[in-house]
Parts: sequence; C-alpha cells; structure tokens
Amino acid sequence: MDQGQSSDRRRPPTVRLGTPSDIEPAIAVWKASITARRAGRPVPPEHEAQVWFALRKPDAFLLVAEDADAIVGMALGMQGLADEGAGPPVPGLTHVSLVFVAPGRWGEGIGGCLIDAVLDEARLRGYTRAQLWTHADNARGQRLYEGRRFRRSGREKDDAAGERIVHFEREL
Repeated sequence: MDQGQSSDRRRPPTVRLGTPSDIEPAIAVWKASITARRAGRPVPPEHEAQVWFALRKPDAFLLVAEDADAIVGMALGMQGLADEGAGPPVPGLTHVSLVFVAPGRWGEGIGGCLIDAVLDEARLRGYTRAQLWTHADNARGQRLYEGRRFRRSGREKDDAAGERIVHFEREL
C-alpha cells in the first residue's frame, strides 16, 4: 500500500440478485434511508405495506448490496406499466424503484453499483428501456441517475404523500 492510502478504505459491497430471505433486511435499509432523508419523520405504515407488495410482485427483481453478510443497499426492477403504473404492461419497459442505501454508507458509490446491476439484469430479461421516479428535491438521487444516462422526461406529479416527484428515462 502507498503511504498516502488509508488502510480503512472499504471494499465495495457485493451486488447480487436478492432472495426471499433478503426482503426483510432490504426493507430495514429502506426504512433507515427514507427516515434519514425525511429528517427523522417516520414512514407511514401504508407506505411500508406498498413496499412489501412491490418486493413480492412476480415480475419484480430485487438487487441487494451486501457487505460483511449485511444488506447495505437495495434496488428493485419490475415490468413498467402504462397509465402511471395502473395500466397494462409496456413492452420493453422496466421500472426502477426503491433505490436505497444505508445512511452510514451514503457517498460510497453503492447506489451507482445497484443501478448498474438493475440495468444489467433488465437487459438480460429482454427490457430495452428503463424509467424511474424520484423526489424533485432529491439532488443526490438525480445526480446518480443522470450519471447513469437517465434524462428527465418532463413529467412530474405528486406522490401519495403529496411530495413532488419527477420522471426519468433512458434506453438500455
């Protein structure tokens, strides 16, 4: 090791497809991350129920970032649907959702590794395009997505909690 290097530099976590046993620890990461982003405001129970539902959808594929046998990040891909998610499947479109990293690990590049893995898995599953929504005030997330060639589509709306969200999309 060079003298200027730190010996406590963390190795990047392993990113892999999640299994059913990863759902509960992934939700724990989601809750910690979203609570930190919301300045400590707790997550409404109905929001958590929606996350459980999404993770168990038959077309969903969970990616997890694991470090020292602990889940430190998660992301979800699933079939994109028309009509803001209420309509029929859109051929070739994957919807990226639930990209979260444990707050103590923010800024380490884990989110980028998760997005790359979701997009790779989507390609393997035959998807040709990807979309996602993120909060309008989530500058960190927007930088992450733009760095992965996502572009704002111009669509915006309020989510179930009344917070403004913006739409991003890209070709695979």
